Amino acid sequence: MRLSSGQSVVSAGLVLAGLALAVSSIGCQGAATQQQRQLTVLLAEYRGPDSTLSAYRVGKELSDKGLRDVFIVDGAGTASLCVGHFNSWQDKPADDTLKFVRTIRDANGQYPFAGVMLVPIPESIPKNPWPLENAKGVFTLHVGSWEAPGRMEKAQAFASELRSLGYDAYVYHGPRLSMVTLGSFGPEILDNPGLVGRQGAKPKITSPHVLELIKRFPRMRLEGEVTPPEAHVPTQLVKIPGREPPAAGRPLPQVLYRVSLALVDTKTGQAEGRLRAAGVAQAQDEMPALVAFLLRQMVDALPAGTNFRVGIVGVVATDADAARLKTDAAVLEAVARALPAAGAGRITAVSPETTRQMLDAAGLTPATVLADPRPLKGLQGLDYAVTGAVTSFPR
Repeated sequence: MRLSSGQSVVSAGLVLAGLALAVSSIGCQGAATQQQRQLTVLLAEYRGPDSTLSAYRVGKELSDKGLRDVFIVDGAGTASLCVGHFNSWQDKPADDTLKFVRTIRDANGQYPFAGVMLVPIPESIPKNPWPLENAKGVFTLHVGSWEAPGRMEKAQAFASELRSLGYDAYVYHGPRLSMVTLGSFGPEILDNPGLVGRQGAKPKITSPHVLELIKRFPRMRLEGEVTPPEAHVPTQLVKIPGREPPAAGRPLPQVLYRVSLALVDTKTGQAEGRLRAAGVAQAQDEMPALVAFLLRQMVDALPAGTNFRVGIVGVVATDADAARLKTDAAVLEAVARALPAAGAGRITAVSPETTRQMLDAAGLTPATVLADPRPLKGLQGLDYAVTGAVTSFPR
């Protein structure tokens, strides 16, 4: 949906004042509807029955103020407000658009778009035939995750395949992750349901049906591929979003984390293609193995026969729960430990402390680089730099 300037709109003060809470600094990742994968500046994401109307009102106001190429990616109960179509992270019009929208103030004098970034154009969320939210149980078996472009259609295609084989498959579309699960179960599948939700407690699964499902689907699918045994990413019993076990009387702890890592080339300030990797872990004690696996993937993509000096910039927690549980520190520690081994003699790993000193000398901070790695272009002393993010899921 594109916005024109000839239609009525509510006042800027009312719209932009309400927008401050709705703007998301973390872009949803999706596929462009065009054949070429384009980029855009994601201004805000809206959910609910009035999502399109909310996005239209704000977008129309911005369009009337002179912001060009404002458009909405509409889906089933969602709307993403975007501006601009760009073919590269290095496009000057993209930089100009970012600079402009980051200076926009709302009615309270705040800058609601200060943290927006360039992202792939979001997907239009398709109608989900088997939404996990409609399942009647408390738990479900998580068997697959997708976050690359086309994630929603790919997740639903896998669920359709499972259903054709007689499995009770469901799909959940989050802001950045689509997951496929099997079944919906109550607390009775556990040996001691009363332990559910208690810190440190790990009730055992006793249901023959669930144990048989785990036997048939032992390892998680990531982007459609079954993870190898050495990745240590098993399928997991997780809570259905919004459900609480009656026996526990308290919410379950966060059980799933999405870890994303990137190797930023200091010649370009970018990390493209196989220099980006992501995976999921159910608990912090699974993160070291996952991080090591992701680092090996990225290092294997580097040119052969060359040694590289790689700095460790840092890891950002992208939501309040991940920050509260200090998962960013856990991932950063895992990166620092695993990077030398992942390099197998090809990598000289530079510690986070030394990397921070190098950034300071260049007038940069880890926070600014994690928000936008392009200022790393031309940084002396490093060939690549590791950046990362961790998100708790489901929320």
